[in-house]
Amino acid sequence: MENQTDYQAGAYRAPVTLGELMRSQRREAVRAASMFMAVVLYAAVLIYTGVHNFNLISRTVAADQQMFAITALLCLEGASIFLPLAIHFWFAPGPQRMVGYLLYGTNFTIVIMNTILDAINNRADAMPDWLRMYATYFLPATPIVIGVGIAFIFLLDPSKKIHDARAAAEAASMDAMALHMREAANRNDVNEAIQAAAVKDMQEAASRITGIRPAELPPAPKRARLPAPRKPRPTEVVVLNTDRDSFPKLVKPARKKRSARKAK
Repeated sequence: MENQTDYQAGAYRAPVTLGELMRSQRREAVRAASMFMAVVLYAAVLIYTGVHNFNLISRTVAADQQMFAITALLCLEGASIFLPLAIHFWFAPGPQRMVGYLLYGTNFTIVIMNTILDAINNRADAMPDWLRMYATYFLPATPIVIGVGIAFIFLLDPSKKIHDARAAAEAASMDAMALHMREAANRNDVNEAIQAAAVKDMQEAASRITGIRPAELPPAPKRARLPAPRKPRPTEVVVLNTDRDSFPKLVKPARKKRSARKAK
């Protein structure tokens, strides 16, 4: 009964047979061989485009600065290696990954344009006007485009949000501290401490100039704090126990009776 319950619940698994194990190993071997061939083909593409990029970019620098053309080549070809790996292992879903896809497509577009442009130059064919405009104005700045894209990728990294939150908390703490310091500057004890420090510095300066130390001054008397002015209140009369019988009664004083009337 328990075995039947475990089987219905999915806890029972059939043992792996030798045939299934061999098929699994065969699939893994084919997958590894396919990945190796993909890496080899991708490296061959980069070598082919790298030759054209170097030939083309080397014409944009002086003869004695040909070594700096290698840096531009590293920017373009290196981005072709860095971006796929970063998209797969690093970039977070959202804006960072979208910028990564966009930069990857832009990089390959630049590589394709450079390859076509170098091939046309080598054959001495007629160059279209749009490609001539690209070679004149955009080709020298292609490594800068890749650098700007990588900078945006770092700015969109999720770890920057934590850094921004910490910076905002520190800025708020500094603002609160400055506000409390401005309020504390009006306290009497703070002003008395500043005055005592100023007197001490003045005594030391006088002793250095004259060689005579002035007499110690008595501490400044504390200022008497004046009571805070009260807000004027409207004149009100509050009567408690307002029963009519509890009010004090005003009695008219009795006049004194004359002892005797004057005789007529």
